[in-house]
Amino acid sequence: MLSIPLEKPTKHTTKGSIRISFALLCSVWALNFSCTSEGAKLEPYARISGIGIRECSGIAKSRQTNDIYWVHNDSLSGSSIFAILKDGSLVAAFPTGLTNIDWEDVATDNSGNLYLGDFGNFSNTRQDLAIHLLKEPLNPKVGTRIKGTTYRFEYPEQMEFPPERRIYDCEAIFWAQEELFVLTKSLGDTATRLYCFESLRADEINRPKLVGEFDIGPRVTGADATPDGERLAVLTTSSVWVFDRPKNSRNYLEGIATTLRITAGQCEAICWDDQETLIIANEDRALFEVKVADLVHY
Repeated sequence: MLSIPLEKPTKHTTKGSIRISFALLCSVWALNFSCTSEGAKLEPYARISGIGIRECSGIAKSRQTNDIYWVHNDSLSGSSIFAILKDGSLVAAFPTGLTNIDWEDVATDNSGNLYLGDFGNFSNTRQDLAIHLLKEPLNPKVGTRIKGTTYRFEYPEQMEFPPERRIYDCEAIFWAQEELFVLTKSLGDTATRLYCFESLRADEINRPKLVGEFDIGPRVTGADATPDGERLAVLTTSSVWVFDRPKNSRNYLEGIATTLRITAGQCEAICWDDQETLIIANEDRALFEVKVADLVHY
């Protein structure tokens, strides 16, 4: 049976501590970014450039080719994926021929696969949610057409389109320890819900399992796990979270959490650069770095 973690009273006290700590830590953080009442104001270190990249809806670091990062556009902006360098410069564009209704995020695994999430669902009326699986090109410097496989899915708990509460939007996908996960973006409350795909089949509608939920506050816009699957980074419209994976559990949302409130425009995408550094991209293609050491305990 799936367990849904309840909010613990002690966390309210910790939240108060975070607010106090935030003011005390500003003098330390000032070396990397400025502080405001809305949080740490991140300064971009680069901007994504290149013909065809209109915005950055998702970002993932390749686990197959050093120094390559994969990005893509949002809906109605073509169906190519793009290889870029850390400085934002375009390496090559790869047409896929796949349908892009509303691509929202991309993930990589340790076997050279890319997972594109076509699951933007603001109205909560979609019945054609999909994940596209592609093989990373062996030579990301040469932009050739790559083929993908589409896997349809639906949330088992959704019975109405739209439901009374709009809790089935999604902008975050990640792969960890041989399993694929998505985190929902709720318009009906302040929680995010973690779903796990135990398998993917192209010949049927896939139904991920609800693993847990967490009252995260701002809406989730991206996520990524470390290659070893021990840490999960979650991006919201105004904060960054890192969850440690609990022992013998896939429910990251029950793990030890650290967080940082940020101001960086409309934040859309996040990925791990190394075990201690996160890269964030906003809708205007600006790139930012956040060190895990700058986050505080929740």
